[in-house]
Amino acid sequence: MRFLLFISCALAIPVASAEEYYLILSKRGSGLERIEMANKVDCEQLGEQWSEVSGRHTYVCLENKK
Repeated sequence: MRFLLFISCALAIPVASAEEYYLILSKRGSGLERIEMANKVDCEQLGEQWSEVSGRHTYVCLENKK
C-alpha cells in the first residue's frame, strides 16, 4: 500500500523543464558573443548594462527549451 502511495505521489510531481537562457551580445565591428545565463531576469539585467556602455552595442536574450 505504501509503495502505491509513493508511486502516485512521484507521478503527481511535475518534472522540471530544462530551460537555458543565452545572452547574445552584439559588438559592432567585432561580432557576437554568447553567454549562458541562469535565468531570464539576469539575462535582461546584464543585457541592459551592456547596452548602456555604448549606444552602439545591442543584446538579445534567447530561451532554449529542451
